[in-house]
Amino acid sequence: MKKITFALLPALALAFTACHTGDVKVSSTGKPYELFVVTPADLWQGPAGDTARAIFSDEVEMINQPEPRFTVYSVPPASYKATVSKHRNILILRTGARYAKADMTASYDVNSAPQLEVTVTAPTADSLAAFLHTYRSELVKLYEIAERDRFVARAERFRDTKISDLIREKFGFDMSIPKGYKVRIDTTNFLWISYELPLASVGFTIYTYPADSSAARNDAAGNIIAARNAAVMQVPGPSDGSYMTTSSAAMPDQKTLTVNGRQWNQVRGFWDVMGDFMGGPFINYTTYDAARNRMLAIDGYVFSPSPNNNVPMRDYVRQVEAIFMTVRVPK
Repeated sequence: MKKITFALLPALALAFTACHTGDVKVSSTGKPYELFVVTPADLWQGPAGDTARAIFSDEVEMINQPEPRFTVYSVPPASYKATVSKHRNILILRTGARYAKADMTASYDVNSAPQLEVTVTAPTADSLAAFLHTYRSELVKLYEIAERDRFVARAERFRDTKISDLIREKFGFDMSIPKGYKVRIDTTNFLWISYELPLASVGFTIYTYPADSSAARNDAAGNIIAARNAAVMQVPGPSDGSYMTTSSAAMPDQKTLTVNGRQWNQVRGFWDVMGDFMGGPFINYTTYDAARNRMLAIDGYVFSPSPNNNVPMRDYVRQVEAIFMTVRVPK
């Protein structure tokens, strides 16, 4: 075992344990965004358990049906090895006089791979609950990044080389699209690809437009949405004459972020079909490509109308977010 410092959480000095034994681990079990909490029943039914459930059951933002960030289960310590030791996401909660203060340790690939196991310890149940509440954002982010990185690795491992080559030749950047996606429309400065399932659809549109004015280069959400609507109207709806557009029912959410060294404006919102009844969440990444004096936009969307679907909409949206993390635009 080798202890390393993890820079993601500067507000909290955490010791992260990484296994570097070279052993080949068995594949981890469980579905994406499942979390098993290993803790005694009295802790789980008390303030610490209430806090943990509230943290991980908080609703995912910007999707059009209520879904928790994680699907949470609990198991007593005596059943840990027999039932969930190889699960992909494990949270262990412990209390006792042997712990001088509340602390947290994360271990990767302990009993399987890929796996994240976080242990939170504290002298008392109340101090454990307080610690979880204080560092709730950091704790959730640990698991979300672990899940995102797993999907990024899968997307890059099982990338569709034909679609990736098409994107590179057409737009001049790299993006790992997993196998299963199909090209639906390929026109000048526009590409639509999607993965169609019986009860869901996940897709991307990629398009460029001129950056020949300051208004075009303005990163205001209204300008990005106007360009989006002009592009995605090429995506047809189920009935004659229907097409995709941006919903006016909710205000889009915007922020700036950096992906692989390039700054992007991210806009999240909801899409509708003009002339029909369909809709869902979308995530738009737009950047100014100075080398080509153009605006480059990548727009991912999800359609999953059934809340009883075996795969939550949450998982599809996060797959879209993970695929965005594979984008590399040459400087």
